[in-house]
Amino acid sequence: MRERTGLTQVEYFVLHESDGDAPLPEIFDAWLDNGARSPTVEEAVPALAGALMSLTADGLVEVRRFTTWPAPWSGGARVEGAHLRAEVGGIDPWLPGPARTGLLVARVTGEGGAYL
Repeated sequence: MRERTGLTQVEYFVLHESDGDAPLPEIFDAWLDNGARSPTVEEAVPALAGALMSLTADGLVEVRRFTTWPAPWSGGARVEGAHLRAEVGGIDPWLPGPARTGLLVARVTGEGGAYL
């Protein structure tokens, strides 16, 4: 984990939305509803994916995959590193609807809570 001096606007948004358990489609919907100008899907996904990967790499957020939701946090499979990058870089995990390989859910860690 690298030492942080602060968060970008998008990182703070993802961290704030992940306070509690937040499926990626809920974070995506909140981002589209946030602010005066709604970004396109093509603008939103890379920004949110980059923020989520950065927060996860720094141990501020944890991401798990669930076959059903809601479910106990311990029932999800942790997704991190290169697997997370491959998963969240595409549009499908961020859009509402039936998840093809399971629903990805983010949660703020104890370290991440210090930034809220």
